[in-house]
Amino acid sequence: MSMNKPQRVLVIDDDNSICRWLNAVLTAEGYECRAARSVEDAEPLLREGPIDLALLDIYIGQSNGLEFLEKLKTLQPECKCVVMTAHASVETVARSVAGGALEYLSKPLLIDELLALLRKLTGPRQTPSPAQKDSFAPESAIIGRSPKMLEVYRAVARVAPSTASVLISGASGSGKELVARAIHAHSARTEMPFTPINCGSFPETILESELFGHEKGAFTGADTSRSGLFEATNGGTIFLDEISETSLSFQVKLLRVLQEQKVRRVGSNTFLPIDVRIVAATNKDLSALIRAGQFREDLYYRLSVVTIQLPSLEERAEDIPLLVQHFLERFNQRNKRHVDISEAAVKVLGSMSWPGNVRELENLIERLAIFAATDEISAEEVECERARRSETTSAPEKSAASLPGKLQDMERQEILRVLRESRGNKSLAARKLGIERKTLYEKARRLAIDLQSKET
Repeated sequence: MSMNKPQRVLVIDDDNSICRWLNAVLTAEGYECRAARSVEDAEPLLREGPIDLALLDIYIGQSNGLEFLEKLKTLQPECKCVVMTAHASVETVARSVAGGALEYLSKPLLIDELLALLRKLTGPRQTPSPAQKDSFAPESAIIGRSPKMLEVYRAVARVAPSTASVLISGASGSGKELVARAIHAHSARTEMPFTPINCGSFPETILESELFGHEKGAFTGADTSRSGLFEATNGGTIFLDEISETSLSFQVKLLRVLQEQKVRRVGSNTFLPIDVRIVAATNKDLSALIRAGQFREDLYYRLSVVTIQLPSLEERAEDIPLLVQHFLERFNQRNKRHVDISEAAVKVLGSMSWPGNVRELENLIERLAIFAATDEISAEEVECERARRSETTSAPEKSAASLPGKLQDMERQEILRVLRESRGNKSLAARKLGIERKTLYEKARRLAIDLQSKET
C-alpha cells in the first residue's frame, strides 16, 4: 500500500450514533471510513476492495458478530480486526482472539483509547494465537469490564492455548484461582483435571507427599504407597496458590519437575514422566523475596514465562455494580430467593474501601441478602455494615484503609460545589475544574454524582 493512501476502516455496528461518531472521529484523523449497520450491508463492502482494519460489534441486530468475524477473515485475510462490546468476559475475548481479532475495545468507547489502538495496529501485522474455534468451556465467574480487567481477559485468551507456565500475582481475594481456572478452561487441556492446592496450608513434608506422592514406609504413617497430585493431574493443569510460602528446598524439587517433566515419589528412586501445566499464584512481591534470599530466581523465571497482574477491587471500582448483581443472582439461585438491591445501596458500596477485594464484597453481599429486612437491600443496611466493619477495625488500620475513601469524598464535594456554582451547566463546570466534559461524566459515574439532579 502506498504511504500516501489512507488506511481504510470498516465499522460494523447496528447503532447508527456509534457509526456516525466513529466516522467523524476516523475521518478527522485521516482514515477512509465506511460503515455498515448489519452483516448483510457489510459483506458487499468487504468484497469491493481491501480493508485495512475492521471495528466489529459483538451484537449486530439479531446477528452474532463473532460468527461473522470468521467470514470477514475469509473475505479479507489481511484485515486487522477489533471487536467492540459493552459486555466483556473471558469467553468473548477468547472467541474474538480465536476468530482472528487482534484487539478488544470496551464500550462506551473512549477517543484516546480508540486512537491509540488504531495507531498501534498500523504497524506490522501480528499473528493471532491459535485456538479451537468451536470448543469453549462454560462461562467463567470472572466479572468485570473495566480497562484493567480487559487486559486480564486479553492475557488469558492469548496464553490459554499455549503450554507456557503462568504466574498470577494480585492481592488476596482478587480472584487468582478464577483466572487459573479460565486459563485451563480455554486450553487444549480443558477435558483433563484442574487441581488447585494452597501451598501455604501444608508443612513442607506433607506438601511434598501431596504433590509428588510417596512409597510405603517412606515416613512414619506411610502404610501404603500413594500417587501424588502431579500424577493424578497428568494431562491437565495444577494450580499452586501461595507459591511464595514454599521453602527453598521444596523449590529445588519443583524446579526439577518443571525442567524435566518428571516426578519422584518420596522414598522412591524412580522418576515418573508427567505432562502437567503449572499455573502459580502469589500475593507477595517475589522479586523482593528473591533479593532477600527467600525465593529461587531460577524457579521464578520458570514459573513466570507469562505473568498476569490482577487489579485490586479499588483499582476496578467501576466493576462493583456488575459484581454485586452477579453475587445476588448466584445467591438467589442457590437459596431460591428474589433479593434485589437499590441503586443507592450500590452507590454506597462503590464508595467503600475493599481491603479484602472481591472476596470481601462477595461475603458482604451474601450477609446483606440473608439479613435484608425486605426483598431489596437498602442503602441504610449497607451503611450499617460499613459502620460495623469500621468498629471492628483498629484506629491505625481504619485510618489507612479509609484514605482512598476520604480522597474520593473530597473530590466528590469539589465537583458538586462547582456544579452548583455553574447551575448545572456541565460544560462550564468542566472548564472551571480544568477537565474535559467526558472526564466530568466519567468522574460523576465513579463518584455516584447524578448530573441530572437539580440539587447539583
